[in-house]
Amino acid sequence: MKKLGAIILVLAMVLSLAACGNSSTASSQASAAGSAAASAASGKTTDKKALKIGISVPNLTNVFFVQIKEGMQKALKSPDDSLVVMDSQGDQNKQMNDVIDLINQGCNVIGLSPINSDGVRATLETCQKAGVPVIAFNVGVKNPELVASTIVSDNEASGHMCAQALAKALNNKGNVVEITFSTTTTCHARQKGFEDEIKANYPDIKILQSKDVEKATADYSQPIMVDFINAYPDLNGVFTINDPTARGAISALKEAGKIKDVKVVSVDGSDEGKGFIRAGEMVASAAQDPSGIGRTTVETAYKLVAGEKVEANVIMPMSIIDASNVG
Repeated sequence: MKKLGAIILVLAMVLSLAACGNSSTASSQASAAGSAAASAASGKTTDKKALKIGISVPNLTNVFFVQIKEGMQKALKSPDDSLVVMDSQGDQNKQMNDVIDLINQGCNVIGLSPINSDGVRATLETCQKAGVPVIAFNVGVKNPELVASTIVSDNEASGHMCAQALAKALNNKGNVVEITFSTTTTCHARQKGFEDEIKANYPDIKILQSKDVEKATADYSQPIMVDFINAYPDLNGVFTINDPTARGAISALKEAGKIKDVKVVSVDGSDEGKGFIRAGEMVASAAQDPSGIGRTTVETAYKLVAGEKVEANVIMPMSIIDASNVG
């Protein structure tokens, strides 16, 4: 009814202006009023809608997500636009509650880095029912039809890079293990790339065991690495799915006096990872572009708010950092 009333009012203005005569001013005003009527009829407004993007990340103790957040903040275009960030602290239930909170705060786009690519479905369906579009960043989802866009690194390629770097450090032979986190599509892709590269090109490298961490942090990877050290005295290398899990592996190796004997590779290319490389404690880390992921997420959010078409999948390139280019 309100929309109908607005249309009637604007049309009345058009008739009134037309009755004033044939002056160019009257014609111009009538034309503008007619355009306003069309806008009212379509339900659209000429005012630019401010962006309020709600962000849910797995863990802000990981510098990688801090850098993503900083990239997002730099990409905001106006003081009227805002970023609301929630740290789910590795808890899937908390992540869902955080997203509901972001919707209730009036966020018109949700940016989500899922803790569990499959288990996040209920959260995505909640956003869909609320009419709030979702951008999955850093980690994809098992139900991509529930998100407007997915923005991730070329994670499978990073696994290949890590395998090549580790093989070079081991002279193409040895026994290795993997510390993984297969509940996310991102980490599963890294693991797949690593294993495919080893299988295809390095027959003298044997993957002895893979084990998932409960959370992708040092606290959870360190005890797994201790178990590997005890189980495999002839261990030569370890692939970890991110720099925080590498930190836990490195701590275990240092305590066991094996940091020089077991080569470590990882994914992220964070400042922490670069420090491990400089110290000779890690061979290489496949570098992501967290700032670029953050920027692209916000740029995509602006398009969604403006009603523009967005890319369903955005793949960010990666590169390997080792002693030759760590600086």
